[in-house]
Amino acid sequence: MDNENNRNKAEETRIIAFPNLGERLIAKGLDELGNRNFKAAAQLFSQAREYEPDDDEVCMGLVVSLVELEFYEEAKDLCKEMLNKGIGDYFQLINIYLMVLLQLSEHQEMVTLIELLFDESQIPFDKEEHFEKMLQFSKRALEDRKDEEDRQNQQITAELQEEGLFEGKTDNEMFLVISKLTNINIRPLIPQIEQFLQMDEGHPFFKTMLLNILSDQEYNEEVTLRKFNETKSVLPTELKSLKETDFYKEITSLTEARISQENPSLFEMVHSLIERHSFLLYPFEPEPKSIPAWAAAYHSLAEEYMTGNVCARNIAGDYFVKEEEVTEILSYLKEIEEISYPII
Repeated sequence: MDNENNRNKAEETRIIAFPNLGERLIAKGLDELGNRNFKAAAQLFSQAREYEPDDDEVCMGLVVSLVELEFYEEAKDLCKEMLNKGIGDYFQLINIYLMVLLQLSEHQEMVTLIELLFDESQIPFDKEEHFEKMLQFSKRALEDRKDEEDRQNQQITAELQEEGLFEGKTDNEMFLVISKLTNINIRPLIPQIEQFLQMDEGHPFFKTMLLNILSDQEYNEEVTLRKFNETKSVLPTELKSLKETDFYKEITSLTEARISQENPSLFEMVHSLIERHSFLLYPFEPEPKSIPAWAAAYHSLAEEYMTGNVCARNIAGDYFVKEEEVTEILSYLKEIEEISYPII
């Protein structure tokens, strides 16, 4: 209690000792800004914001200082905050914001903002030509960027087709190839991708990665893939993400309810196994009615890894399933475990 009283007295003393500190910081900040000492001005305005967070002079002084110091990301964030709160002269702030976006080459945001200003008739008549020029400049910049990206993508696609996508590749090379596919339009390479998805010897880890790319790029044609001696045709645009699948959510929820409170370490092991195996199996899912048996099998496998022995019968009883069913799934899980993840 004494320490708290001393602290309160110290705070009172500090406040009394520096009356009108916010105003003094603002005045000094404006002086430094006028003298083009932008670093000192920024520091002073930052301190002043602790006392006057929404003051027009403070915020405008700080944003100008940040721009002069070429701290464009910070200036952008502050501009957005000021626009949202209605701080400062709106049109002056818009001009600063557009200049910052230009420095950051964020042309799409410039186009969106300027078109909105025109739509809402927010641009003064004598400034319309200037804003129209900025709008056309940003649109050309976006077109040029797209043309360059298309050219690079075409070059990468041609190189990948020439050398063959997947033939004779090491795990590391496979990973690099698939990483390239994430950044280009994969449609010209669909025949090779489909061929790999249907190969018995194709690693299930890489098949899942490819399937995710097809989904991310909204490929809306049916593809067929083969994993673990099973074949399935899917529409990538309709696939749920791995962690949104019914199997993943239900088995995670069930094992968490059974294990997490009593043995958190064991649950972490179970969860890790489920996550790893689900990635390899995706998009295949066990039948919903068998989920308790799968949960018991994962529980058993984790128990075996952590203690060196396991009693499947007791664990099966905890999940109200038959021991034989758990043993069969456990054997399958051990087969999956033998499929090592690629060493990247």
